Amino acid sequence: MALVRRDVRPAEITPFRTWGPFSLLEEANRLFEEVLGDFVRPVATYVAPADLYETDEALVLEMAVPGLAPEDLEVSLEGSKLTVRGQVKPAEEVKVRRYYLQEIPHGSFVRTFTLPVEVDASQAKAEFRHGILRLTLPKVAEARAKRIPIEVVQ
Repeated sequence: MALVRRDVRPAEITPFRTWGPFSLLEEANRLFEEVLGDFVRPVATYVAPADLYETDEALVLEMAVPGLAPEDLEVSLEGSKLTVRGQVKPAEEVKVRRYYLQEIPHGSFVRTFTLPVEVDASQAKAEFRHGILRLTLPKVAEARAKRIPIEVVQ
């Protein structure tokens, strides 16, 4: 099977093409890309997807970092800013590679999260399993949910 590059935009302006307020801009972008091609395409950067959620006792961050080892990651907490840094290393060097498709990003990434409540950094715990980094950050006592008993008045 051969991979063939296919343009999804029409190569020429036809009388059947609709025009709108951005048509000229789209046409200029098409021409610019056609002339400069691969030189102007942005290089893909890795952005680790994450979930940040709260339980009664803690904030929990789960971040997908497939292909990384724990030593490729660095986690820091400064005030209410939680930062996760990582390095996605390229595949081992091979003398000649002729890519038909290259979508796996490589390089450094940094994600910083502003925590919505105060946490106890000394009790923070980091776990790594199956490409998921899980940080458990216990809330300080003042930030934990408190039950207020309801008094029945008659």
